[in-house]
Amino acid sequence: MRAVLAELPKLERSQPMVKLLAAIAPLLGLLGTVTGMIVTFQAITVFGTGDPQTMAGGISQALVTTVLGLITAVPLLFVQTALSGRSRYLTHVIEGQASATLADHLESHSPAYTSAVN
Repeated sequence: MRAVLAELPKLERSQPMVKLLAAIAPLLGLLGTVTGMIVTFQAITVFGTGDPQTMAGGISQALVTTVLGLITAVPLLFVQTALSGRSRYLTHVIEGQASATLADHLESHSPAYTSAVN
């Protein structure tokens, strides 16, 4: 039974990191969006709205970081869900096999129980 309990943490080892990365990626994208918009507003303050090229860099930065955050987060959410489901399944399989093995062991080493049943 100790061997079974030792294996369970290994199944769930990488899940918190994947979950954390999936949560942080959109926030980093949002940070880039805000930073890009600050750059854009600074360009508007200095040059006015007459030159779209001066604003394009900040807007581009805002859009690219948003997209990168989402491109990172969405697949990581799928990976985290798959890892979580797989580890739950394997945990149930391991626990079921451990219970069956323990029941077989107890049944074979308990003569009073076997004679009382027969």
